[in-house]
This record gives sequence, C-alpha cells and structure tokens, in this order.
Amino acid sequence: MAELPEVVIPVLIIGTGPSGATLALLLAQMGIKVLAVSKHRGTANTPRAHLVNQRAMEVFRDAGLEEKFKVQATTSEYIQHISWLNTLNGEEYGRLWSFGNRPDAKGDYELSSPCLMSDLPQSLMEPMLVAEATNAGAEIRFSTLFVRLEQNATSVRTTLRDRLTGQEFVVVSKYLVGADGARSAVLQALNIPIIGRQLNPAFNVHIKADLAKYIAHRPGSLTWVLNTDAPEWSAAGNFRMVKPWKEFVVSMHPVNKDTATFNPTEDDIRKRLHQMIGDDTVDIEILSTFSWSINDQVAERWQDGRVFCIGDAAHRHPPINGLGSNTSISDAFNLSWKLAYVLKDFATPSLLDTLTPERKPVGDGIVRRANEGMEVHRTLWGLLGLDSETRKKTTDLLQASTAAGVQTRESLREILETVDDEVQAVGIQMNQVYSESSAVLVEPGDVAPDFTSLNALKKVKISTYPGYHLPHVWLAANGLTPKISSLDLCGKGSFTLFTGIGGEAWIQAAKHLSAQGQVQVRGITIGFRCDYIDCYRDWSKLRGVEETGAVLVRPDHFVAWRIDKIVEDPVEKLTSVLRHILGKHITSS
Repeated sequence: MAELPEVVIPVLIIGTGPSGATLALLLAQMGIKVLAVSKHRGTANTPRAHLVNQRAMEVFRDAGLEEKFKVQATTSEYIQHISWLNTLNGEEYGRLWSFGNRPDAKGDYELSSPCLMSDLPQSLMEPMLVAEATNAGAEIRFSTLFVRLEQNATSVRTTLRDRLTGQEFVVVSKYLVGADGARSAVLQALNIPIIGRQLNPAFNVHIKADLAKYIAHRPGSLTWVLNTDAPEWSAAGNFRMVKPWKEFVVSMHPVNKDTATFNPTEDDIRKRLHQMIGDDTVDIEILSTFSWSINDQVAERWQDGRVFCIGDAAHRHPPINGLGSNTSISDAFNLSWKLAYVLKDFATPSLLDTLTPERKPVGDGIVRRANEGMEVHRTLWGLLGLDSETRKKTTDLLQASTAAGVQTRESLREILETVDDEVQAVGIQMNQVYSESSAVLVEPGDVAPDFTSLNALKKVKISTYPGYHLPHVWLAANGLTPKISSLDLCGKGSFTLFTGIGGEAWIQAAKHLSAQGQVQVRGITIGFRCDYIDCYRDWSKLRGVEETGAVLVRPDHFVAWRIDKIVEDPVEKLTSVLRHILGKHITSS
C-alpha cells in the first residue's frame, strides 16, 4: 500500500468555530505555523451563538479585532430586555432588563471591562475570524474530515480525508487541538469520558420577518412566547434577534425532557410561527431549520499527551447566560500563549499541563450554571401553564385580589427575579480564577482575597492576587492623551510587569531579562510622572501591593505573581518567578 502524503506543521487544529478559529488567529499572530481544518464546507451558515460578552471581547481586543467586530455587531441598546408573552401581539407576563442594561447594574459592567456587551451572530463572527487568521499566516482548510490520530513522545500523526476527492493524507504536528464541537471526534478518539448526558432536543428556525411593531418598543435579544396553542414539539419558544427587527432565530422547545426527535414540515413550522406571532398575515421567509441538543456534559479532562480539547468538545450545555462560545474563546486565549511559548522554547511542555486545572473548573461551572438556569425557565413555564386549563387558572389568579392571587403574583415575581441571574450575571462571565495552577506563583505570606460574601454570579471578583484576572482600570500617558485600559498594556504574547514610584529596579530587571532573548517582559510604571498616570486613582486601590512592589501579568491577562515591595536583587527574583511559571531554566545573566 502506498504511503499517504504528509504535511508537517507545528500545530493542527480540528475545527474552525469560535474556539478553533480564535486559536488559529492568536497562534498565527505569535508567529506559530498552524493548520486548522473543518469537516464543513465553510464557516457557520446559521447564526447559532450570538452574544459576545466582555471577557470574550477582551480577547478580540487583544487580537486587534474589536473595532472590526463593532461594525458588524448589534450594540447593547438593542438587547435591553428579555420578555415573556402569550404571543408577540398578545398579553405580556413579565420582562427583565438584560445584559448590563438594568440601571443599577450598569456600573458593574462598566467597571469590570473596557469592552461592552454586544450581539454578533456566529455566521458573521466566524468568517471574520477565519479571514484574519489567514491574513496572519494560518492555513485554513474546509471539507476536511478527521479520521484518526496516533501520538508518540515527539509528535502526533493525524489522518485526514478530503471530503471532495476522498483522498486521505497525514498531518504530522507537534501538537493537536480538538476544537470540533459537541460531537468531538478528537475527544472520542482519545477515549476521554464524557460526564453527564444529553437532555432533550430543541428545534431552531432561521427566518426573515418584519416584527418591529411587536419588539422595537421593548428591544431585546430574547422574546419568549408561551402560548397554549402550541404542539408538544414547540411548547415554549423564543424569538432571538439576529438583525433588528427583521431577522430572527426562533428556538422551540418540547413540553418535557423527551429525547424523541421531531421533524415538522415547513407547513407545520409556518403555522407554528404565525401562532407565536399572533398574526397569520405576517410574511415569513424561512431561511433554514435545524435541530440541536440541550446537554449537561463535561469532559473528564482536556488533555491527553500532545492532544488538547477546548470549546464545546469539553463543555456542553444550554445557551442560558450565553456562555458557550464566549467560554470557548477564552479557552483558546488560555491555550494559545502556552503552545506558542513551548514551541518557541520559552517554556517546557509542563506549562501545557495547566490547561485542565485552569480551564476545566471554568467549563464545569458554566455547564452547572446553564442547566440550573434552564430549570428556572421550566419552573416559569410550569407556573404559567403550557395547557389551556392551567394558563386560565394562572391568569385568573394573576388578576385576582385574593390571597391566592397575591401568592401567584409573588411566585411569578420571584421566578422572574431568579431569571435575572441569567441576564444580569457579569460575575459568571468574568470570574475565572486559576487558583490551582503551577502557572501562577504566590509569595509566602500573601493572603488570598475573601469573596465568600460576594454573589459571584452577579458581582466581579476584583483582585491582583495570583490566578485572578488583571483588574481593568483607566490610565493615561499624560494629561493630553486619551485614557487606556490596564488590559491594553498587557497581552499580545508578552508578560507585563507593573510597578510604581520607587520600583524602577523592577523595570530594569524586565528589560534585562527581555534582552536575554528567552522571554519578553514589558515593564510599566504607574503613578505621578510615571509611564502612565492613575486617572481615577483606581490602580492605587486595587493593585494589592506597595508602590515599590510588582504585579506580573501573563499574556492572557491573568496575574502570574505579585510581590509587596522591592527586593535586594529584582533581576534574580523575577528570573526565579519566571522559572517557576514556565518550567524552564531561565538565566539571569
């Protein structure tokens, strides 16, 4: 048998969705040759994921894409609400402010990040990511199927198949990343157990219809319809805005957690859509339909030797809180710099072993949260009733001046306030903490912050303690320059060291180590007549160390280490810190 043709590349990525395309882009920007392949003919052809939260946008900001994305995205004023109605033109049961638009929550969102919440459908995001990755030097191939893999101590041999020609070929890579979604063939090939189960199917319809008169006065990304004319396969549903207010994905859910599939005809779908709108004269163009699964699943681990799995391959859950693609993008940010540093010989492969301890707790947490949130929706559906008899009983009580009426109104209010945990939840979007990782270092005597009294779902844990995300504060080079976020001074593939007045020796240490060509450390002083001024005095409140101390930030914006004050030999101290984090013998001279 003739040997298959071979391609040799440092990193092979299976999947070009949000996690795979982001990883390809970031690696290419750091000078790493990468091939990303997808079994599909092209990028996402349906809107699917859509919300872009602040943490994910910070990744794109670091990659230089935020402004381009803003041009295509729908801004936060269009996603102000989530509402529950009998039909779009019918009775309303309640609404909530959403995604940072509630007046008393806006400050939490603005203080936590320089970026804003927005809505950018996957069908628009993916093409831009793929184009930017290609421009940066990544190679992207579609219609390419993963077949099998073999790995040894030095490489991974992956057999792929061109779906157009049927020809197979082999890619020999130093590392392989499975970013191939919830049916990950890579994860399956590794025999990594999936913990949890698929719960039930759901059904999506991508449509064009002018619904402005029903939604524009209460603009929202999600408008739920719970009417009792529904067939069992579509008992509850929502109109998810794609473009205001003429393009939507309508998501439909069955009465129960039934694993049976359903295949409605186009006439069934159109009839159901008119029922949900409450007006059968509305012109509806059906663009596509597709089924999907509501999951409660996590991978037991994210790594097997030289093979890694990120994104939906490792965490699968309902779209509650909009955490899916956003978490996948942060997965890629975490892995990208580590792969680049190992391949550039800035770090030993032990750095890569931190992916599971750092990202799995995040992935497990969002799966838990999303499924808890889904159960709250089901509780709401149950209270209002999805059948005519229960609905009439509930609505009669909602207007009754009896004790039972008071209790029903209070129950509805309490459930809606619980749903608020989904739509005003900046905490779970931002609170990613790497406390059990060898890629951070805690100085003896340093004390971890106590956030036990904080509602971590809705409030952000702000600290420079190692393992926490660097706080966003506004700085400026001087009184004549625009303000800049502390996050803008970090990332882009480099470590960053912050210090203040009296800490100049740390800056010299960073320059000295960078000059050795082993690892780049950008040194920045903050304070009066320093590199940057502390515009609103927020850095002095949050830095957690004295002015002569130092805060070292990893390329992914997470604090790697901090020290309270200057030491006798800053060069040797900083060298030893980087040796620990990177697992490599870095010399100080």
